[in-house]
Amino acid sequence: MQSIRSALKKALSDPIVFRYRRRRAIRRYIRELGYEVYDRTIRLEREELEERIIARRHGFYDRLVRDVLERTQIVLGRLDERIEAVSARQGEEIIRLQEELAAIRSSMADLQAALDELRSSAPTGYSAPVRRAE
Repeated sequence: MQSIRSALKKALSDPIVFRYRRRRAIRRYIRELGYEVYDRTIRLEREELEERIIARRHGFYDRLVRDVLERTQIVLGRLDERIEAVSARQGEEIIRLQEELAAIRSSMADLQAALDELRSSAPTGYSAPVRRAE
């Protein structure tokens, strides 16, 4: 059959071949359209109609689901990267604040020691008010 078609393609002119292909395509389209119209005119169970449509699509929904899952995976990966970046920045900020707090406590301890030294060297008749910073 293929050899007959190839011989006819060589023998006939291009407009005739294109006209023949167009007619075949129109016939296929009208046949499929007829099936769709017939399915809509008769009352079928919803599940049965869905099964017929899915069977005609040859894995359309499988490809669609795979595509959606891939896109979701990409979005989740980017969100995960953002979360890691934010937690790293916050961790650095917490470490910096802890170091500042330790430096402030150290300077407060030095000031308290200097204050205690001044109090002990003050004359005994003079009593300064005692106030401790916590």
